[in-house]
Amino acid sequence: MRGRRAAVVVALVALCAGAAPAAAQEQRDGDVYARVEAGEVVLGNAVAERRWSRAALRTTLLADKRGGGRGGGGGRAAVPRSGAGARGGGGRWSAGGRDFPLSVAGAEIGCEAFAVRAVELERLPRGGVRVRMRLSGPGLAAQRIAEAYPGIAGFRTQTILEPSAALTLTGATLDEAAVGAEATPTIHAFRAGADWRQPGYDGPDVSVGDPHGGTWRATQTAQAGASLEGPAQWLSAADGERSLFMVMERNDFPSSRARFADGVARLELDYTRDVVILGPLEEQLHVENPRGGEAGRARTLAPGRPFALEAAFTGFGDHDGDEPWQFHRYLVEHRLTPYRKAVTFNSNGTDANRISTGAKDDMDLATTTAVAAIARRLGVDTFILDDGWQARSGDWQPDSPEFPEPRWDGSAESKFRPRFPDPRFEAVRKAIAPMDLGLWMSPMHFHPTSRTFAANPSWLCQPAGSALLALNTAEPESSSNEAGIVEWNTAAIGHIEARIRDAVVNWGVRYYKFDFMAWLDCAGQNDVYEMHDEFLAMIDRIQADHPHVTFQIDETNDYRLFPFESVSRGPSWFQNGQPAPELLLHNLWNLSPYVPGFSLGQDVLGGENWREHPVSTLMAAALPSHITFFSDIRKLPDDVIDQARPWVDFHARHRDVFGQMVYPLLEDPIEKGWTALQSWDPDRGRGALLAFRQDGAETERRIALRNVPGGRRFDLLEGPTDRYVATVTSEDLRRGIEVRLAARRESRVLLVVPARPVRLALRVGCARGRPRASVRGPDAGRVARVAFVVGGRTVARDGRAPFARRLRGAHRGRRVRARAMTHDGRVVTLRARLPRCTLRAARPDRRARGRS
Repeated sequence: MRGRRAAVVVALVALCAGAAPAAAQEQRDGDVYARVEAGEVVLGNAVAERRWSRAALRTTLLADKRGGGRGGGGGRAAVPRSGAGARGGGGRWSAGGRDFPLSVAGAEIGCEAFAVRAVELERLPRGGVRVRMRLSGPGLAAQRIAEAYPGIAGFRTQTILEPSAALTLTGATLDEAAVGAEATPTIHAFRAGADWRQPGYDGPDVSVGDPHGGTWRATQTAQAGASLEGPAQWLSAADGERSLFMVMERNDFPSSRARFADGVARLELDYTRDVVILGPLEEQLHVENPRGGEAGRARTLAPGRPFALEAAFTGFGDHDGDEPWQFHRYLVEHRLTPYRKAVTFNSNGTDANRISTGAKDDMDLATTTAVAAIARRLGVDTFILDDGWQARSGDWQPDSPEFPEPRWDGSAESKFRPRFPDPRFEAVRKAIAPMDLGLWMSPMHFHPTSRTFAANPSWLCQPAGSALLALNTAEPESSSNEAGIVEWNTAAIGHIEARIRDAVVNWGVRYYKFDFMAWLDCAGQNDVYEMHDEFLAMIDRIQADHPHVTFQIDETNDYRLFPFESVSRGPSWFQNGQPAPELLLHNLWNLSPYVPGFSLGQDVLGGENWREHPVSTLMAAALPSHITFFSDIRKLPDDVIDQARPWVDFHARHRDVFGQMVYPLLEDPIEKGWTALQSWDPDRGRGALLAFRQDGAETERRIALRNVPGGRRFDLLEGPTDRYVATVTSEDLRRGIEVRLAARRESRVLLVVPARPVRLALRVGCARGRPRASVRGPDAGRVARVAFVVGGRTVARDGRAPFARRLRGAHRGRRVRARAMTHDGRVVTLRARLPRCTLRAARPDRRARGRS
């Protein structure tokens, strides 16, 4: 066995003696450049650069050019060498390191065994340049793809394998960098499963390997130069304030790992770690291979069928908070299909078992019409029908006379009579207008009574599907069984895709919430990975054709698509139930700034939390998230709705502010003391501070903001009214803003926006024959005092609004200046010409005239 593996590696290396020279190529887009030469491929922009050798693929340079590193514009200017302190002014992070090794049949094949035989350059539709390097090797061709974007300090990379013979892949590295032994490593693993994973979770009842306890983010760090390895999707190697970081676009399978050893940072896939991957049972059972090796799973690569490894983003940070900001820019500006940051309603909680007793809700047309009226009052943008709209899961047709519930006996009195009058949701769309229509769907599951299953029994996932079929048939109306819990295999995906496309094109559906996803091995049909991959490919196809449709992934069980597979495609539904504000805030605080807060779906005004907490606090806690009303909104009192609506309008006016990266501030909200969040764009210097006292004893806290650009001024505006509060400097924000909250559980939201010129106007006129001047305008509330000057002499002062004075001693025909001093020390000078005022004589007294 060892001799055969060695022969494979030797043959690979021997084939890669070199690549044929090619004519030089170049492509540019803005500050992004790519250049192909006989022996080298170069990709970069104004802030970062990466170079590869062609004869034997390696990264010959990986550099952050900010803060002193030269070489902007694609030239050959030197970049400072690596070493202690060298990166303090920008510079080289890796030189001569590998991009990736592969583990094939237990033998390691490094990227240096591949030669770059051809290179293709192309501009990207949303800005930037893609480099596609076509690699050759014995029995295994490949593509190494890299992308750079304007102004972003980092690169997206991906490897696509093209085997000519069947191969067994047990592991792979997505990207690596030789950062040096002085780096300090940190790794982050992100997890979902909110149905059972709460703060303090110790792990499942039975576990083999890492029990994956804890809450949503598990962070490990080590001393400078020390080795560190573990489950993770994010790796950071820091040298002082600067860092190189890597993020894999993958979910939290045990095979998703990061490692730092011997000065090399790596994002790795170790398929042998994966044993049982079944999210719905994760709270009872977790099984993985604790040591890795050949005992676990592997990927079988079929000849002639390209196999794409997950993408990675490798970037740089050069100060506190910059690392997640660079990734956020990449994710939002170039990876994530833009979707509307809509305020949504989901009908899941609108259920009193009036129609059914299982998972289906009570939404027929009459209920939809009544609930829609309340949703409009709340300012909802998208109205989502949860489980119950479909007659049978698997057929995915509206419950209508054309496609009735199998339990309907045909009578008008039956509670299972058709919910909707037509099969295209025309009546529903009219009832909810102008809100968009959304639908819940469990795409990989079906009900035993579905016509589709009857016509296609081979689509059943064996052997697990047979057990689920028996259970679902025995208790067809119990809980989730009413929706259908039997699993398809991948042969059904074409049908599922057709049903989704039909709903988008013919029913006007603009939002999908996908639920009940579990990846199963189906004997002779597909394994866990193939089911997962083909489902993702389906979403990507539909999203490419219909970018106006939002796809939400329910992540309340683990091992679905969280974090960077789901958030790179749309929002998540993250938290079931009606959690109190401290848990909703904890979710945002704990995952920030790595996972976008705007992607996390959570219940607003859930249950009766409004009885224990101010409505303003509940709404403030929702602003940075994917706002969803998930409970029965018919139970909300009118005054609660009236208090909530201004906050929804506030969010609508400032979607761009709250749809940004979020920094966690102060303490973890789960401790119920003072906490805060900072929604922020450090390039524009624009965002919001959200402060919460909770049960904290202090009435006042100083809260410092992070990653504030220097030398700027900012206006603070109160939410939800946009009332002006103050103007502050960058240093003020860095030192901290004093926030006072007189009562427990109160909150305060302050928009932080670039200071704009003060809008004032000087008005002049005559009063009793003398000139009169006043300073007015939208920003008169910012003025502390005004001085009126005529002919170089101050003729009047005013320290109280409305800043209006008669100008004693002023000569007509001259000009007047008003010097308005704002509360933050700015001086605004206004000018006008005085009018010619006529002093009128006193009119004689009529009674005096009569006496004469």
